[in-house]
Amino acid sequence: MCDLMINIIGLKLYTPIKHLAKKILCLFHGVRKTGTNVFISPMAIVRHGYKIRLGNNVVVERGATLSVDREGKSFIDIGANSHFYSNCVIKASDGWIKIGNDCSVNEFAILFGGGGLGDGGLEIGNDVRIAAHVRIVPMNHIYEDPKTPIRLQKIKAIGIKIEDDVWLGVGSTVLDGVTIGKGSVIGAGAVVTKDIPPYSIAVGVPAKVIKKRL
Repeated sequence: MCDLMINIIGLKLYTPIKHLAKKILCLFHGVRKTGTNVFISPMAIVRHGYKIRLGNNVVVERGATLSVDREGKSFIDIGANSHFYSNCVIKASDGWIKIGNDCSVNEFAILFGGGGLGDGGLEIGNDVRIAAHVRIVPMNHIYEDPKTPIRLQKIKAIGIKIEDDVWLGVGSTVLDGVTIGKGSVIGAGAVVTKDIPPYSIAVGVPAKVIKKRL
């Protein structure tokens, strides 16, 4: 069936037929809430697709993962014209992920969706560029009690907000409780542990603002 769907989409057929084939692929993955012209590769990994919403013209490439917990109120909500490249991971684990319009998530980037205590969650605005191997982690283990294994001390999640028109460079990391302001650039390999003001360029470990774009 998968090979058949790939062949149908690859043919130069009338647009309504191609849209129908893409819709069938969405349903094959269990994703019911979609706009028009959404493509999810047959080789993508989708878990609990009924808790995922995709806007118009979203592309999910081969090997990309969209995963939502079966239990609780977890969900993934993605706006229009966003592209998810091979082997990226978008995982809402006891939390949620909202991604705006015209965003891109490149190869091997990992985006988590919070979990445990607090509001948690990951909110990404419009026109955000997320480079390869970026890690966004809106959660922390609680470890205050040394007599109790860390795995049994639950998780605290404040949440992360990335505003419009942000570029996260290759291999950068964004940790819980951070807001990255509109128009900011985060350098390759940087670790963001504190809020970044709008239109800033931040680099290093931990990330520090070295320049303003305005």
